[in-house]
Amino acid sequence: MNANMTSNMTTNIKASPMTLKFALDARRKKHMRGFTFVLAIATVLLLVGLQSGSFEQSSQVLFDVLVNKFNHQALSQEQYLQWYVLSELRAPRMFMAMFVGALLAMSGCAMQGLVRNPLADPGLIGISGGAAAAAATALALINHYPQLEIGGQYLIALSAFIGALIAVWIVLIVARTPAGMAISSLILAGVAVNALAGTHIGAISYMANDDALRQITYWTMGSLGGVTWSKVLFVGILSIPIIALYMHLRQPLNLFALGENEAQCMGLEVNKYKRLILWLVAFSVALATALCGIIGFVGLVVPHIARTIFSADHKYLMPACGALGAILMLGADTASRALFPPLEIPIGIVTSAVGAPFFLYLLAKQKRGGAIA
Repeated sequence: MNANMTSNMTTNIKASPMTLKFALDARRKKHMRGFTFVLAIATVLLLVGLQSGSFEQSSQVLFDVLVNKFNHQALSQEQYLQWYVLSELRAPRMFMAMFVGALLAMSGCAMQGLVRNPLADPGLIGISGGAAAAAATALALINHYPQLEIGGQYLIALSAFIGALIAVWIVLIVARTPAGMAISSLILAGVAVNALAGTHIGAISYMANDDALRQITYWTMGSLGGVTWSKVLFVGILSIPIIALYMHLRQPLNLFALGENEAQCMGLEVNKYKRLILWLVAFSVALATALCGIIGFVGLVVPHIARTIFSADHKYLMPACGALGAILMLGADTASRALFPPLEIPIGIVTSAVGAPFFLYLLAKQKRGGAIA
């Protein structure tokens, strides 16, 4: 009997490397299928996005224009118009959509990993509220003092960016304790800051005239209209190091998933990485919000989709969130232009129309006791 037990144990030990190999192969195949799916969706959305809008462009016309352009052949007046719409209006906003979507989705992934709650969103810590309050103030001032209209867009973007960072700074000060930064205090402080920001926006809207009120409402809905290549270049230069930092934080986020005490026992400087992740999330969302207005639910929805397609390991989850966030924003931008031409729906309405039902589904699933991906 002892010989049989020894033989079985030996067989199991010999079989375990083979089992591990099969598991790794299965995971690798799953990741490859997910990557192929994401690439296919991105390609389709790029092609559809370039043709969609109030000015329709067929695939054949676009192909002819591109061939003539790259062969340095003269363009007709109609082809020049086609090229202008493609290169100066649609292409910049599509690149901006991808950058903003990647930043919002990766910040949502980092936030959920930090607080260990799949229902967390970067807006919990008051970033969007602070940006909206500052932008509403800037819009009201520009409307009251016409001389500020010269640099109005830059003033609004700068005000929103600074307002978002100030809101996060207040939240971090309130949430700080002698033992470190408590997650529960962080979320409660964020709720309070969001409430104060909402009160401020309400007061500004009440006192503003019709033009200012219309501009405030439109800004809070989010939009990619008016994007130029200079803005895309600015966002791209800032986004590359931010994305690199998110990729660097994959292992610390995996340790945070075990719990703060366990992460500290494994050598992670918990408070240091908490501050780094929170400020990185704040900077990412502040940048996206300052340039495009409030775009909700991207940081909530995308991490769930990425976990379903790939896995909960941040080694794969973080880059997947970046790619899927870019795709979701690209799809939302295409839908905002294509649904009711020549009208353009604010992109925040499109993302909320997708994200709000998804959020309700997650709440219902959690209430039934199901695991949330």
